[in-house]
Amino acid sequence: MIGLHIPSAALPFAPCVEIGWRLASAHWGKGYATEGAQAALELAFTAIDLTEVVSFTSIHNLRSERVMQRIGMQREAGTFAHPSVDADSWLSEHCLYKIQR
Repeated sequence: MIGLHIPSAALPFAPCVEIGWRLASAHWGKGYATEGAQAALELAFTAIDLTEVVSFTSIHNLRSERVMQRIGMQREAGTFAHPSVDADSWLSEHCLYKIQR
């Protein structure tokens, strides 16, 4: 899956439109996430006429952060605890990236 999504979680920067990807590990490192995300951004900024798209991930997910950087997103200062992840989980702390049209 690669696409746009309106998160339902009570995120500190909501309302927003998120770009995200979920690929089976056999398909990691082949450029699919970057290529698909670039296409989704083009759709977001042209056909849907959005002015901003966000993406976020656990601070431990460096592969997703690299995709965010490759598609031109900029990391926001600080981190946040994702409200849908157990506060005691090592995956709770997230970073936020944004890009404007």
